[in-house]
Amino acid sequence: MKLSKLIKNLKVKSLINFNDFNIKNLSISSKSIDKNGLFFAIKGNNVNGEDYVFEAVKNGAVAVVTESQLLVDIPQIIVEDVRIAMALICKVFYNNCDTKLKIISVVGTNGKTTTSTIIYKILQESGKNVGLIGTNGVYMNDLYLPNNFTTPDTIDLFYIFNQMASFNIEYVIIELSAHAIYYNKMFGVKNEITVFTNITPEHLDFFGTFENYAKVKCDYFNKLNTKECVVNVDDEYGKSIAYNCNVPCVSYGLAYPANAFAIDIKTSINGSSFIVNVENDVLKVSTNLVGDYNVYNILASITVAKMLKISNEIILKSLKKINVPGRWEVFDFKNNNKVIVDYAHTPDGFEKVLSLIKSLRPKSKIITVFGCVGYSNKQKRESMGKVASKYSNYVVLSEDNLCGENFEDVCDDITLTVPNVRIPNRKDAVTYAYGMLNKNDTLVLLGKGNESYQKGIDNIYYNEIEVVKELQKQENFE
Repeated sequence: MKLSKLIKNLKVKSLINFNDFNIKNLSISSKSIDKNGLFFAIKGNNVNGEDYVFEAVKNGAVAVVTESQLLVDIPQIIVEDVRIAMALICKVFYNNCDTKLKIISVVGTNGKTTTSTIIYKILQESGKNVGLIGTNGVYMNDLYLPNNFTTPDTIDLFYIFNQMASFNIEYVIIELSAHAIYYNKMFGVKNEITVFTNITPEHLDFFGTFENYAKVKCDYFNKLNTKECVVNVDDEYGKSIAYNCNVPCVSYGLAYPANAFAIDIKTSINGSSFIVNVENDVLKVSTNLVGDYNVYNILASITVAKMLKISNEIILKSLKKINVPGRWEVFDFKNNNKVIVDYAHTPDGFEKVLSLIKSLRPKSKIITVFGCVGYSNKQKRESMGKVASKYSNYVVLSEDNLCGENFEDVCDDITLTVPNVRIPNRKDAVTYAYGMLNKNDTLVLLGKGNESYQKGIDNIYYNEIEVVKELQKQENFE
């Protein structure tokens, strides 16, 4: 595609050495760019793309989008914000494929994966061609692709949109992270519906303060980004969004008056039931998902489904059989022992999962295995340790995406007031904790969920669910 066509929608500060090359590929990596490529010189937190423009030219770049003039003789498109320019160029390069899709984004600290998956499953059950982009991967109907980020980088994201459009996907459900919003990964893309789940402290290592983090999420809810929204008004920030956003808003919640709410909630370790009222349409829900936090996720999902005119019969059928990989996966062992795998990786997530286990199995000894990611702040680590101590009888600290940080330093930041041990290798830690089970005990494995790697200097394959299933096999064999 001609360079002039790609940049026609940009606010260009200046053009230097312009030549209307035919652009064949887009890249932010000087190593992966190919012949006749357009290079985006992004200024990252640790790396400045402008320092790699010569390597990009050597490897095939014929033009560069940059925020400052560079000492190269190829065309330079100088703009105020390279990331915004990249999103607008991607739209054109991929023939505005995003406009051919009905996109539903889910925004919030906790619940994004579960809510996205529920909506995806309901739409699948209704016969729609549907895609899902999130933590657990990229799905196009039954086709699966791995995903390195909750929300892929802009070029990858628009490539996925283009693939989905070519597969005649109608609806796309996206987990939209705070980082993705901050980096304008979806700039220029308008959602059909945007869902708000909640906001609790997270990623303060990046955003600096909770207020900055919350503002990024809340400011996304406006008519430039979405046609409608579905908002949890039991969350204080959600309440503010509902009152202040300039698009139609449907509210949901349990504690305050809302358009969608639930009553008569009954929970066991293997499932729950409750009655949902969505603007006076009543549904009796039975599901494998448990906990009030999942009632919220289901409320949001049902509300979206009703807005899309999905029948109650299909909604209820989907909810009855749904499971979300790596979220509250319960495994039965001998002597009424249970192993629960959950992706909870924030203090709020710990509180919700561990308090629920305590209420459902009050006489059970709870052994908890967890770690803290290398890029988390010390306050988060301290808080997670306090919550784990509140509900656990014993804690095994282990690795969780250390990303090069020293394991002992991370553990030192975790505040524990119960007996504990440190075992760096996660598989060894799980095996050790499993060996502590006696009778009616509960082993809780938090933070990894359905991930298939330990993120570090080099990613190492690791899947917690596979480890637990192997322990089940060994127990049955014995």
